[in-house]
Amino acid sequence: ELVSDAGAAEGVLPLRILLVLEEQASLELLQVHRATGASLTSVVLEANLAPGAQLRHGLLARGSDASVLLAHVAVQQAARSHYSLASVSAGWGLARLEPRIVQSEGRANTRVLGLQVVHGRQVADTHSQVLFNGPEGELDQLHKAVADDAGHSVFNGAVRVPREAQRTAAAQLSRSLLLSPRARIDTKPELEIVADDVKCAHGATVSRLQLDELFYLQSRGIGAEQASRLLLRGFCEEVLRELPAAAALWQPLQGLLDQ
Repeated sequence: ELVSDAGAAEGVLPLRILLVLEEQASLELLQVHRATGASLTSVVLEANLAPGAQLRHGLLARGSDASVLLAHVAVQQAARSHYSLASVSAGWGLARLEPRIVQSEGRANTRVLGLQVVHGRQVADTHSQVLFNGPEGELDQLHKAVADDAGHSVFNGAVRVPREAQRTAAAQLSRSLLLSPRARIDTKPELEIVADDVKCAHGATVSRLQLDELFYLQSRGIGAEQASRLLLRGFCEEVLRELPAAAALWQPLQGLLDQ
């Protein structure tokens, strides 16, 4: 568990982390970033995974309207390696996450899940890239966003499958919730495929809380506000449950619902 807390201080908190996982190594890592003042947290994490290595990576970021987070994640995966990333951010005036993942030989497994929550005039911006440089690679990517008030959520996910990446299996999905008519969500999942023997799919949905689901809960005696919170909780849980076990001590769900 790596914790960085800018607190209420003003200024810049720069961080750089290098991980080298040797063959068949296994690591579970939780990064926690916090800030309450007018600060910039800038973090770069680089990870090199040797054949058969496994990295389970969680990123939990809680900020304030005056704080900014810039997070860059660069991962190189050798054959038979497994990398999973679950990232959750909320509260930052501006949060930008940039995962860059390369399967250098193919035949590796990548899983990327993200959740960003914005309200007020906050902006959360995720730009991800996954590149397959060999055959038989696998990707499962899910990005979720919740936007309230005049918050703005952005997602741009690029998956590149060149000719040498035959028999790649990649799935990318963006799902977003609008809780206010003034909120804004921009989402752009994209696939660039040159190989001709692949199984790849992508999609995006933007919706509001479903009225029939709210009605069902209210017809069982649950108040309107509590019903909305229950549906929001269910929407967020799909990503939150993929965080490393250490995240439970930070009560990430309670923090999201308190926004």
